[in-house]
Amino acid sequence: MPSFFRGRFEGKLDDKGRIFLPTTIHNVLTAKKDLVITNGHSKGFSYLDVYSLAAWKDLEKKISKLSNLRAEVQAFQRFYLSAGQIIEPDKSQRILIPPDLRSYAGISEAVLFVGMGEKFEVWSKDQWSQLYGNLVKNFDETLKELSEDKK
Repeated sequence: MPSFFRGRFEGKLDDKGRIFLPTTIHNVLTAKKDLVITNGHSKGFSYLDVYSLAAWKDLEKKISKLSNLRAEVQAFQRFYLSAGQIIEPDKSQRILIPPDLRSYAGISEAVLFVGMGEKFEVWSKDQWSQLYGNLVKNFDETLKELSEDKK
């Protein structure tokens, strides 16, 4: 059984805000039924992050070790941790995306699941297309940065 979320998969939101989990993602969740969904943000794009409950608790534990007096820690807690909501796939392998998070990520119908290891992301297909276009355009520079020996 795979232990990490991998790959990209398309999906479609139904009229009640539910979406079928791709089989590959559902297979990772066999032993981890509860999920936590929260805001995500990168380079001006809004999307959703989804963790197994165990991975979310690990993240909360890491953040709790940081000083609450630091403005950056407070900002992270207010934006990211406070938005976290527990969800559970139903018998049909669907998850309900809460309305406030659907609105935040601009998700209305077509979505894309993006496996990111310990978590997966849920994107509006339109936003993902824009971001991916930027990633492709800048990939040579990204490769250069990653391949340079940083001593």
